[in-house]
Amino acid sequence: MRDLFMSTLRKAIAELLEQESFDLREISKRLHIKEREALDHLEHVARSVRPKRFIMEPACCLDCGFVFKKRDRLGTPGKCPICRSLSVSPPRFKILAPAKDIAHSVKKMAIGERLWKK
Repeated sequence: MRDLFMSTLRKAIAELLEQESFDLREISKRLHIKEREALDHLEHVARSVRPKRFIMEPACCLDCGFVFKKRDRLGTPGKCPICRSLSVSPPRFKILAPAKDIAHSVKKMAIGERLWKK
């Protein structure tokens, strides 16, 4: 029973991220779960989302603008390594369609536009 509940939550998180980008707090509020629990599920969703792409917009310092580009962990950093500020925006997450599907739909639109113009 618990495994079914977990997979359902993970599917719900994946469906949310396919619609628009969310941070960890927004995901936990939307699904009425704790942030730590959302983080655990999000880590699994990030690994199992293939062939779609899991995109993470990195966290950044609100005071000096430092961007945490090389950070692999999905949680929000505690403080900025440059200015030591605690004002750090959380990373945002999104799931995109596979690259070939995007290219295929763009190609299809281009062909459609060409036919439309004739």
